[in-house]
Amino acid sequence: MIMAIYLLLMLAGGIGGWLLIDGLAYKTCRVEAGGTVTASDFIRGGDENAYFTQDSAPFDTSVPGEYPVKVRSGHFTHSATLIVQDTIPPKAEPKTVQIAIGATCDPKTLVTDIEDATEVSVFFERTPDYSIRGSQEVTVILADMGNNCTWVHSQLIISQVVGDLYREVGSPLPSLADFVVEAQTSSFQTDISSIDMNKIGDYVVSILADGYQGTSTLHVVDTIPPAGQAVNVSGYLLASRTPEEFVTAVEDATQVSYAWQQEPDVTKAGTQEVGVILRDEGGNETVVTAQLTLKEDTEPPVITGVRDIEILTGEGISYRRGVEVTDNCPDGLELTVDSSAVNSDVEGVYEAVYEAKDLAGNTATATITVTVRARKYSEEEINRLADAVLEEIIKPDMTQLDKVQAIYNYNMSHIGYISHSEKGDWTQAAYEGLVNHQGDCFVYASTAKVLLTRAGITNMDIAKIPAETSHYWNLVDIGEGWYHLDTTPRKDHPRIFMWTDEQLMEYSANHKNSHNYDHSLYPEVN
Repeated sequence: MIMAIYLLLMLAGGIGGWLLIDGLAYKTCRVEAGGTVTASDFIRGGDENAYFTQDSAPFDTSVPGEYPVKVRSGHFTHSATLIVQDTIPPKAEPKTVQIAIGATCDPKTLVTDIEDATEVSVFFERTPDYSIRGSQEVTVILADMGNNCTWVHSQLIISQVVGDLYREVGSPLPSLADFVVEAQTSSFQTDISSIDMNKIGDYVVSILADGYQGTSTLHVVDTIPPAGQAVNVSGYLLASRTPEEFVTAVEDATQVSYAWQQEPDVTKAGTQEVGVILRDEGGNETVVTAQLTLKEDTEPPVITGVRDIEILTGEGISYRRGVEVTDNCPDGLELTVDSSAVNSDVEGVYEAVYEAKDLAGNTATATITVTVRARKYSEEEINRLADAVLEEIIKPDMTQLDKVQAIYNYNMSHIGYISHSEKGDWTQAAYEGLVNHQGDCFVYASTAKVLLTRAGITNMDIAKIPAETSHYWNLVDIGEGWYHLDTTPRKDHPRIFMWTDEQLMEYSANHKNSHNYDHSLYPEVN
């Protein structure tokens, strides 16, 4: 008796445990077609770690039906059924279609923008009468996999004018006969000579056929993929490659672009296959397969044309002129010049080092000497430079005053002010003004001096009484006595041109005695 009671209790406990486990999951889960289903959806209360087991039947939520699944959650596997149902009818927009009389059309052409979670079938409610010219309403039925239906009412135009005419890009213009069917009389209402048959596009053409006005769309299309021949390439590691290198003799009616199907690995020695995609403007593609063979580059570059350089102080140095670098792999070739040890303003003999490096890191060097010699300025050289300037700024009919004016204007417009120059040699200062076009007051005065002298203008140098600062300018006599001429620019922009001594002293008194000078050293100034 006790044993029987014990067995009954054991059986009841087993049944209760089974019911408890079985109640952890839903037996059935319904989802609308196109929805998302996870294993957690089958577990009461959810379980992010739940998953469909491998022996669970595969399912597709875009196809209505019942799918047996098995869901693992924790220590238990639950059997369930996924029901995919489609209760929402499809959507679509009507589309007006024009076809030539005698032709037929697919019902799908009379609708556009079809939307549904499942596959949609499209068919006529009643087949159109293709023999009747004119416009007729056509009903198109859309049925999805859940047997939901939608009726769309569209317009079908039966015309003697072809609704759509397709021609390959590059072909000749179509004739009138290509646009019309069974017409006694017809004519273009659109000037089709302006249509570019070498350009992809849609062109609306208006045609009058047997007194009926119709429109046709000429579609210039590109449906023929490009053609090209593969080119096998050999080279060195690391050098960049372009798809164009691997294809030749490319032919197509439209512009062709190049792209990698798989980009080559330029770090890998040996032979590898390279795919290049040729794509035309019509979206047609052709894949050309070639081979790329790469090997290691161990050969250093070669530097030629280097030479020792000799300059005068202050001159610029063109280190790269006449220098060439060659290499078996020219990609990424670099040439640097280390001239940090050269001081072109100080006499001496210096070294400059050229270094060429290729893509693989192979290097070559060359060392030159740069000899800097002191510049010797001569009056003959300065006179020659001044004469060249005067030839440009002096005209035969100019008066002496006109010539002074031209020289003044030249200095003001051609020399930039800097706050330093060598004061010991006026010819050097004039050279700075005429050639380097920069300097301080001594340069301005020296440049004016040589220009005035070579122009036949009597002139004299004049300088401020030595103080914390110095200043130089010119005295000019054109037959009316001495006058002051100062071409050095100032912040207040005075025009010190043929000034009397009184004018200059008044300006000097107001500008920190900028032009005070020892009158005993100079002739009397007006």
